[in-house]
Amino acid sequence: MAKMIKLANYQGLLIILVGALAYLSYTNYNLEQDLEEYKGYYKTIAIKYVQEIMDKPELSAPDPEEMEVTTIDFESNMLLFNDLEGNEFSLRNFENKVLFINYWATWCNPCLAEMPNMAELYNQYKENDNIVFLYLSKEDADTIIDYIPKDDSLGQLPIYKVVTDDDLFSTRGIPTTFIVNRNGEIVIKDVGSAVWNDQSVVDYLDKLL
Repeated sequence: MAKMIKLANYQGLLIILVGALAYLSYTNYNLEQDLEEYKGYYKTIAIKYVQEIMDKPELSAPDPEEMEVTTIDFESNMLLFNDLEGNEFSLRNFENKVLFINYWATWCNPCLAEMPNMAELYNQYKENDNIVFLYLSKEDADTIIDYIPKDDSLGQLPIYKVVTDDDLFSTRGIPTTFIVNRNGEIVIKDVGSAVWNDQSVVDYLDKLL
């Protein structure tokens, strides 16, 4: 009898432990869900704030102290990048074109803040064969692909994953945008978020074209 009571006590204790573990697992799962929701909410707010304070780009030439060389040598340039299907490209593929090159990342809220107006600018020129838009990220391709459904603008843009970078396009931060004329000269280097569908940008690109 005593053994039966003892066994029952063990069984009861086991049920309590299993129940406690199940509760803790459920609670931890909910906390993780809440944390992910909070992260998403914070990211949305941060992006909207940047969009509120963005201005048109200055469209100024690169600082000579930051860029001693501002002309691309298409034969020796080391910049290689893949599209999201894995096809590899280099700048040699786009020689004699106007280039609009933007460095960005999915974790960079200021980068994402300018993407809607980037998409509008790109859509104005996507049928023009004389200008090429390159949106370059150094992140893993899977990271980029997984994030695209969260942002309608990204789905409209030609996005590439950097394979091999080139010192010519070094930058102190992102987003950074370079504009290259048809002679391979880097005529614009702009660091930070900007309203890239501003009419001043359209007029500038039209002159280059």
